[in-house]
Amino acid sequence: MGIRELVYVAGLCVVMAVPACSHAVEGSAVAAETSTVTNDWKSPQGTWIGTYECSQGTTGLTLTVQSSVQAEFAFYPTPDNPTVRSGSFRMQWRVESGRLVFRQTTWIDRPGSYVMVDLVADRTESTTTLSGKVIGDGCTTFQLTRDVS
Repeated sequence: MGIRELVYVAGLCVVMAVPACSHAVEGSAVAAETSTVTNDWKSPQGTWIGTYECSQGTTGLTLTVQSSVQAEFAFYPTPDNPTVRSGSFRMQWRVESGRLVFRQTTWIDRPGSYVMVDLVADRTESTTTLSGKVIGDGCTTFQLTRDVS
């Protein structure tokens, strides 16, 4: 195969030398400028509580950043939107192009036909708030505050 050498690792197509992978894997990470927390970001580890906006309306969100790459996204009803169902899924996160990017991985508790979303947090000097875009059909933004209790 020469310069277009393909390696399959755990069912994922990884390309070495020349990007020539013949199929995409849904939810797989794409190579980009990435790192763990850098000087530009304080560590997001901990629990963040707030809301996000998607087609079901304002939804409660607890984002628990558990390690240097793992997080849990738990969603639930709010007083303004009590019919939203509760659920949760795992995520992986990293710094990409100066932003915190949280990518969905696996369901923990999936209610009905709900789908997972990704989060992209804007860079800020604050160590107590986190906000940005929710990446998913019918979704817009999220706003979180660090739980210091």
